[in-house]
Amino acid sequence: MNEHTHNPDMIQGSDLSAEELCIASMLRACADGELCPEGCERLKKYLAENPDAAARVEFEKQLRGCCDRVMSQPKCPDALRSKIQALAGVAADASAEHESASYIEASNEMTRQKSFWQRSPVMSAMAAVLILAAGGLIWQSSSLITKSSGIGVSQTSPASYAERVGNFVAREHERCCEEQAAQNKLVYNEIDESIAYFSERFEHSVTMPASLGEQEQIHFYGGGDCHLPATNASGHMRFDAVGPEGQVVSLSLFVAPDPGLLEMSEGTTYVLDSTQCKEQGANLFAWTRDGVMYLLVSEAGEDMCASVRGMMQAPAALKRL
Repeated sequence: MNEHTHNPDMIQGSDLSAEELCIASMLRACADGELCPEGCERLKKYLAENPDAAARVEFEKQLRGCCDRVMSQPKCPDALRSKIQALAGVAADASAEHESASYIEASNEMTRQKSFWQRSPVMSAMAAVLILAAGGLIWQSSSLITKSSGIGVSQTSPASYAERVGNFVAREHERCCEEQAAQNKLVYNEIDESIAYFSERFEHSVTMPASLGEQEQIHFYGGGDCHLPATNASGHMRFDAVGPEGQVVSLSLFVAPDPGLLEMSEGTTYVLDSTQCKEQGANLFAWTRDGVMYLLVSEAGEDMCASVRGMMQAPAALKRL
């Protein structure tokens, strides 16, 4: 599926202009929660001048939500996953932007052929959604988001990645505080099951939070696969902490093999800045241990913030990134 098919209202003639490419990339990045502050301001101005574009942002968000639900279970067959990864790998390795675009155009024709799917055990809506998601991400990364776009989503500094990943986890935390969304995503109901699953998937040991149990200060809601930016595999675990006066505080712990983009040292918990976390009244903390990155979204106030981090096994030393 190419960009012309996905955004027919943005086509003039047979080609997209540079300005339209920039707009398309802003809309998709907004849907992913990956715009930096400068990009957010540019998008706000554009939406103010073009109210119809808000519907496209909402469409992109709904599309990603559908992909998350379909891809969460059942699991993608290995044969299908290998084909999609092969397509993505070739596109990502292309040495120039036009080569990536040409490969994607060629792959569109290839994936329409029945022979492409003959050896796959799945010919269903699952396959269609996976190809849709993979094609959209490949196009976004190789054709739309360029250094000259001026929207700031291609930066990889610790501060820009902190904002990008922070906005993502804040959005997912808020979404999974809603009962139906949580049930759809957080399919592992036992903490031991979740820890074992993520440890095996990451090939790194994941540390279990402390003080879990029926009469303890923190209760496990559920865990499930997630899609943290710049990671191949990640997980999301939801908890409810009980405050000194019996108040319930929602927490989300995201775990993934450490991509190294935050440049963290073991033994320290880092306070991360996230526009969306601040807007939700939540704090964002990060640390790394034994090759695993931990991101904690906490709604706890100052009176119990430190104790919550302790429950989640975060290092006591605190530092701002």
